[in-house]
Amino acid sequence: MNGTRRFTFQNKLFAGFGLMALLLVTLIFIGSRIIQEASFQLTQIFHTEVQPLAKVNRLQSQINRLQLKEINLPRVEGYFAVVSEIDLIHSEMGSFTRNLEKFEIEMKALYPLQTQALMLNWNQLKTNLLEVTKQAKSMNMVEARRISTHESSTRFVNISRTLQTMAESIDASSHKANNLAIQALERRHRLFVMTAIAAVVIGSVSIFLFARSLSRRVRDLRDASRRIADGEMDQTIEISGDDELTDLAVAFNTMKQQIKNRETALNQARDFLEQRVHERTLELYNSAEHLTQEVEQRKKVQDSLRILSQAVRQSPVSIVITDSNGDIEYVNEAFTAISGFRENEVLGRNPRLLSSGETPSAIFKKLWTAILSGNEWEGELYNRRKDGSLYWEYTHISPVYNEENQITHFLAIKQDITERRQQEQKILHQAQFDSLTDLPNRTLAMDRLSHTIAQAQRNDNKVILMFIDLDNFKRINDNLGHEVGDQLLIQAAKRLTHSVRQEDTVARLGGDEFLIIAGGLTDRSDVDPIINNILKTFSSAFSIGGSEQVVTPSIGLALFPDDGETTSMLLRNADLAMYQAKEDGRNTYHYFNRSIQEKMREKLELESELRHALNNNEMQVQYQVIVDANSRKPVSVEALLRWHSNKFGLVMPDRFIDIAEQTGLIEPIGEWVIETACRQVKAWQDSGFSHLSLSVNVSPRQFRGNRLLTTIRNCLKRTHFPAAKLTLEMTEGLLIRNPPEARQLLAELDKQGIRLAMDDFGTGYSSLSYLKKYPFHILKIDRSFIRDIIDDPDDRALVSAAIRMGQGLGLRVVAEGVESLEQVELLSTMSCDLLQGHLFGKPQNPEDLKELLANCRNQSLKALKQQDKPSC
Repeated sequence: MNGTRRFTFQNKLFAGFGLMALLLVTLIFIGSRIIQEASFQLTQIFHTEVQPLAKVNRLQSQINRLQLKEINLPRVEGYFAVVSEIDLIHSEMGSFTRNLEKFEIEMKALYPLQTQALMLNWNQLKTNLLEVTKQAKSMNMVEARRISTHESSTRFVNISRTLQTMAESIDASSHKANNLAIQALERRHRLFVMTAIAAVVIGSVSIFLFARSLSRRVRDLRDASRRIADGEMDQTIEISGDDELTDLAVAFNTMKQQIKNRETALNQARDFLEQRVHERTLELYNSAEHLTQEVEQRKKVQDSLRILSQAVRQSPVSIVITDSNGDIEYVNEAFTAISGFRENEVLGRNPRLLSSGETPSAIFKKLWTAILSGNEWEGELYNRRKDGSLYWEYTHISPVYNEENQITHFLAIKQDITERRQQEQKILHQAQFDSLTDLPNRTLAMDRLSHTIAQAQRNDNKVILMFIDLDNFKRINDNLGHEVGDQLLIQAAKRLTHSVRQEDTVARLGGDEFLIIAGGLTDRSDVDPIINNILKTFSSAFSIGGSEQVVTPSIGLALFPDDGETTSMLLRNADLAMYQAKEDGRNTYHYFNRSIQEKMREKLELESELRHALNNNEMQVQYQVIVDANSRKPVSVEALLRWHSNKFGLVMPDRFIDIAEQTGLIEPIGEWVIETACRQVKAWQDSGFSHLSLSVNVSPRQFRGNRLLTTIRNCLKRTHFPAAKLTLEMTEGLLIRNPPEARQLLAELDKQGIRLAMDDFGTGYSSLSYLKKYPFHILKIDRSFIRDIIDDPDDRALVSAAIRMGQGLGLRVVAEGVESLEQVELLSTMSCDLLQGHLFGKPQNPEDLKELLANCRNQSLKALKQQDKPSC
């Protein structure tokens, strides 16, 4: 039969695996082709559609910037400013020309007409731009403005439209190519799914047929085995097929016959043995009883030893047994796994081979003293593995005694606690260090300050505590995001660390606040180099995310023991000194002194009284007139808050407004001022002064959320005050803190018809940009520029420029702080729109101001020209 066998189980399995492999390779090939073709199509779309569209957008952005610079050029004043602006235009023209030429080369074949039109319009526009810059450089701004308005603008529009047309064409083409790619991918996906289903069906059918044939013949063999087990030796197994199972059936029948023959022989031998056993049983019975007890006892001992040995060998902790000299006689598997040493490498050697040199010798001395005295010892050891790595072990060592009560061995049970120690160190680090900067946190800083103070008391020297706050950090964090803020804090921490001595501590309290602890000082001047290092290292900008941000430190210093003898007192006083540094202009430092403490005490008392000022009717609104510069008649009044405290008397706004801002009390106080002023001015309007407008100052705190907008809407509704007669005055500080929120709120107020005024213009550093960005209607020139306008030519030039600039932007200009007739005449010649100052009236109570308004109803303030005081 072996000579005629053609298809064995091995051949069947190979055929099945071959079929499955073929199906799998087919699926992989089809899937790979789908992925390759999809990738090729996506790459082709990217190069032919997406990249050209990006280049069109970049050209559109460049031509827009060039147009803005060209429009702004005729408005620039001053020769050097014009030359600088011309250089920027030439640079932008060169960059656009290079990009356009590259774009023409790449897109000429696809869009010949558009690229030709684009180049033609650009050459014409370039000619206009060169002529504009030429006229501007000659300071012929009228001709430059004419060319810009009547010639260049058309070229700009043509170029923009051409770019827009190309962008739309490229976008439509990219959508079409994308749709075709998606359809092709769906067809290939369906092919792949159908192929996979076919493969699964073919494989399943093949497996089912093979399993069915195999299981039937194996079942026949199983049933025959059971019959033999039941003693049925007469039936044979039917032989069929030409594979290994056929051989097995033949062998099984042969085995069955042999078993039958052997069973007959065994029955005969059994009868003989039974006779012999019966005879020997009688002989052994007597000794059996004695041996049974001995066997059972030895079995119990052996079981106990086996269990104990297995427990020691498989214990998860290391077990080491040494002789009385400390030489190792036994180690278990856990020891070899933890230490890395094999059993044959440590037997007969001393456990000191594990020593790392990091465990103090005093611990080993205590260990040997204890165990040699017959006592147990336990503790932690820092050992070294075979590979050189270090690990912690919690070790318990006990002496082992013999029957004579002598120490013969030592048993050491050791547990690897490295992970636990590392976790403890990690938890301790997290509890004591800041997670962002890895500097000591407040808890660790206070602990180190306590130790530094204790050391200073022993050595009779001094300690300096610096409280550092980063100026303008909140603005950067709010505007650019917390990720930029975090990176800024990390870099600031590094700069502070590099600015101090090795033995000093730099810690982060939280937010943008840091501490520096410097001990071992003999005088406060010893810390001057550290302060200078800090101010110097913060003088350079921080480079974060491709942009540069300037952040400066305000530093408050408290000296131990002069300014406090406890950590809390030093921290509080350094904090107070830091706030004084901020009031001094920021980017500076200030030492604590008693005047700061007194100022803080007064501030706290003012805050306490201010919380009850509204309820106690201590607040009062006074009004100051704003007059028309030509008619010299009042056209508006500004509401000014005064606080008549029952405890402090008259408190001026410069003493309590900042406190109200910091505590949030400015919101209810501000709402009360708006409501009170609207009711009062509405009453004056109803009594014959319908032309009168109202100006009210608002603070940055009131611009948080939409509360201010809701307050004004409700107030106007309740008081029936016309929105067009209400002006809200604000400083640029409000716009710096939260530009997006401020922009949205100002737009909503402007939509309501409320007028907006930029107050204290000229005292900031970016007022011009805010006038362009936000919907202001009025510009108020700060009194500091008006005060010396007669005698100071610089102030005079600045005021004149501010008036022209404001009116050029469509704003009405108010001059604050007018106190003399000479100032009035000069401001009138400068075409200033409105005037405000003590010359026309100090802030007055409603009753006094109504009388002034009544006197001025029919009389012009032009009488001021002949009088020292206003006649109305």
